[in-house]
Amino acid sequence: MEFYTHTTARDAFKRGGRDAAPDEFYRVCFADVSQRRDDMLRSQLIVERAWEEARRPYYNVWPSIVPMLTRLNLDLDSTLIWLPLPAICVRLPCQRNPLAFDWQGQPTQIRSVLLGEAREGQSIVLIIDQGDTIRMNTFDVPGGKYISFLRQEGRTVEQSLAELPRLPSTKGRIDIPEALLSDCVRLCCCLCLLENDPEIVSPDVLNKDQARFDQTSDQKFVEKAHRRGKVGWDVGRHIEVAPHYRRPHMMLAWTGAGRAVPKVVPRKGSVVHRELVEKVPSGFGGE
Repeated sequence: MEFYTHTTARDAFKRGGRDAAPDEFYRVCFADVSQRRDDMLRSQLIVERAWEEARRPYYNVWPSIVPMLTRLNLDLDSTLIWLPLPAICVRLPCQRNPLAFDWQGQPTQIRSVLLGEAREGQSIVLIIDQGDTIRMNTFDVPGGKYISFLRQEGRTVEQSLAELPRLPSTKGRIDIPEALLSDCVRLCCCLCLLENDPEIVSPDVLNKDQARFDQTSDQKFVEKAHRRGKVGWDVGRHIEVAPHYRRPHMMLAWTGAGRAVPKVVPRKGSVVHRELVEKVPSGFGGE
């Protein structure tokens, strides 16, 4: 399955046949946005630079698990939401994407969400890519929707979701429905809480190594992928297609000492029509 990814401003610059070292590129960009007084673009560039420094890690979120996570009630303190890394990209599927909507008669979908921190960890920044671009100097850069999720003691995630700022309409650009914006934030919060269950989260290795990794779980394939610059995880891949299997439901569980640590975990699925499955021939032919 193919997934979208975030195209950074430096990616767009390189596609124009130009190149620059990250430090030099972002130094020039920050000077430009300071003159334009574009605080949102500046925040986007800060998160992009942090993502590049972290080796551009990502989650591939498979279609089946998206509604499982966006339906969860996150009635917990918002300060319990922490990014697993300084910055990470949530990549949505190109096909059968549940986060899709209609924009002026055209099918549109959320492509990716770039997550980073702001205000010394008090806020989580979301850069939501829905296909828009903005002009910067002589090249176009992705112009995603910018949301700041405030981590405030005493305020639950549900309260923060209910009070997300209404983004003003942008003339000539794609506006994301408010309900879908809330789904994006809820999805990202759930990913921050996700239990490291191998049935749900698995390393994304090189395509040619996938079958052998599935058979052996040998970490050498993960290390090889990281050396090649592929630092990512699949979320929900193993529950995407499972014949005769009722998919698990995701649930919020309190774990750790005193049950003080919230985790999103799967409530195990079950075999459907087990008696039919057991009748499937499993032996060998011959005498």
